[in-house]
Amino acid sequence: ANTVRLYGNNPNESHRAFLDEAMATGLDVVVGQSDWPFIQALDSCMRTNWYCYQQVYDSYSLNLARGFLIDGNRSYHPALKAVIILNEPDLKVHPRQLTCRAVASAFDAILQAEKDLGVTGNPVAFTATFSFGMFDGKAPALGQ
Repeated sequence: ANTVRLYGNNPNESHRAFLDEAMATGLDVVVGQSDWPFIQALDSCMRTNWYCYQQVYDSYSLNLARGFLIDGNRSYHPALKAVIILNEPDLKVHPRQLTCRAVASAFDAILQAEKDLGVTGNPVAFTATFSFGMFDGKAPALGQ
């Protein structure tokens, strides 16, 4: 294996030791955002009509401060290659037509957190992962 994909994380914990070890063993890391700001917190996006800016800003700022960044918090850790903004929004966001709002407001928060910290080095890729699950009785993926 050359890459590990993580499903969620706790932004209150440090990620540095894990990322350092991954780099030492030659593993790239793709990390997912926790579901906490989206569907689990008392003030989750689900409860704010899928406007996710503040919840994700707070959560992602913690991730940046607790290991995602190195070099005086100016560069992403070299082991970190991609960040999943929201995992399976097609299964979480209801009504479904608010999926783009959820992802866009979350991405806006991530970009602002980077800007506020002055992150400029070793950029990572960002993505949102969708499922292949059935939705409204329609075939998965492109059939939806």
